[in-house]
Amino acid sequence: MILRFTPLFFDAQSYNRGNTRRALGDKQGAIADYDQAIRLNPKDAEAYNNRGVTRRALGDNQGAIADYEEAIRLAPKDAAAYVNRGNIRSQLEDKQGAIIDLQTAASLYRSQGNESMYRKVLNALQQINRR
Repeated sequence: MILRFTPLFFDAQSYNRGNTRRALGDKQGAIADYDQAIRLNPKDAEAYNNRGVTRRALGDNQGAIADYEEAIRLAPKDAAAYVNRGNIRSQLEDKQGAIIDLQTAASLYRSQGNESMYRKVLNALQQINRR
């Protein structure tokens, strides 16, 4: 019997290994795994989003924003990417951009029935508005 592996299998393997490496503190290794997952499947919005999270942890804010934007382009109904971009925009003092992203995320979470995340995002919006 010959086993054949599709690129999507290796994409998932790289993606999962990237998550594990990031959780263990190997951020550079995680970036390399997300890069590989994206090379194998350039339409993997989650890989872009998670690479953005890792880039932000490494202090690469512009790289993180670029990854979140690509994740949003590929999966415009994925609220997590809007939250991540909104949070970094808030950190960079782009209050209006942060508010727009977090409002979009809240709307998406609400329409998806995720009340817990909807409330968390509303709390984040309130904190931004207090500044």
